[in-house]
Amino acid sequence: MRWKQVLVGGVVAGVIVEVVGLAFSWLTQVIGQYNMLELAGMRGVDDPIAVLFFVYPWVLGFALSYVYSCFEKALEGDSTAKGWKFGLLMWIVISVPSAFLVFVSMNYPFGFTVNSVISPLIYMPVAGVAVAKIHEKL
Repeated sequence: MRWKQVLVGGVVAGVIVEVVGLAFSWLTQVIGQYNMLELAGMRGVDDPIAVLFFVYPWVLGFALSYVYSCFEKALEGDSTAKGWKFGLLMWIVISVPSAFLVFVSMNYPFGFTVNSVISPLIYMPVAGVAVAKIHEKL
């Protein structure tokens, strides 16, 4: 494993997750408005540990980049195909079960559920392709 690839890939994937996540979250507000910070179970903004909520895109980005380095050789195709497959696989493994669990166990707004499924369906493959390209180039 080459740590430079993991670190650069993690930063880039984190930016992609943040930008796409925010953009799509804005669009889902049209479907069903909700305030993420007012959902049941969320820590208040005055709680110091709540700031960690906002580093999630980079935690996910670094995790994606690290896991990609472990699975890169098992994926077939060029870097774009590998990244696309990896991103879809991560969406299935991470996002779908999480969104399902929240949907069946919590009374959250419909827009939240839509955002929890569709937003990662967009940013996971895009981040996967970016990570794959970085791992190929560095």
